[in-house]
Amino acid sequence: MVHLNIKGMKSREVNRKLRELVLKEKEIFIEHPDSIHNFATALKGDGKVVVRGSTGFYTGGFLEGPTLIIQGNTGLYTGDNMMRGMILIEKNSGSNVGPSMIGGTIVVKGHCGSWAGFGMKGGTLLICGNAGMWTGKMMLGGRIIVLGSMGMGTGDSIYNGVIHTLDRDVEKKLGSNVQVVSISQEEKEEVHKLLERYGINRNIRLDDLKSVVPKVYGRHEYVLFKPTHLGR
Repeated sequence: MVHLNIKGMKSREVNRKLRELVLKEKEIFIEHPDSIHNFATALKGDGKVVVRGSTGFYTGGFLEGPTLIIQGNTGLYTGDNMMRGMILIEKNSGSNVGPSMIGGTIVVKGHCGSWAGFGMKGGTLLICGNAGMWTGKMMLGGRIIVLGSMGMGTGDSIYNGVIHTLDRDVEKKLGSNVQVVSISQEEKEEVHKLLERYGINRNIRLDDLKSVVPKVYGRHEYVLFKPTHLGR
């Protein structure tokens, strides 16, 4: 375990130091983050980084393995193109949390802005509070769970993936080419395990969850490209 005071340090300097520490330390505590931008960008490894405060834009972008615990708020584009690992935000996140994420898990214990999960391809995004407009817009895969209410344009133009929500008025907020269906028992059990894992202790009736999924329009059905060989 190590404590790192980053007050006054530049993002590039902080990230260089983090990349060194995460290879040899299991737990790193960050003091005086002062809403630093680009924190933990492209960080690899399996360690845990605990931030005692808030971070700015692009926190955990391209994250590949570590666990980030932010004991405050995060700015826009948290978890941008995240590949593996976990980001836990104790308070709120700005707009565009989890954009284009490929894998891993992001948990926002508070609220988030608009465009949550925009273009995400995989992984799980759990929002315990409210989410703004266009949640899950143009999703290609993955799972979003919203325990609060959502803004207009929910799931607009999604191709694949699912949005589970407790918003009772979700049918009035849908974007284009999406529909609301019942959540399966298997999905309810998965959500229950996820809430237990991250200590989300609320009086939640999982039977009240609804699922927002893409519609299928005959010849207009979208087929996600899956390459069989890479580097040929």
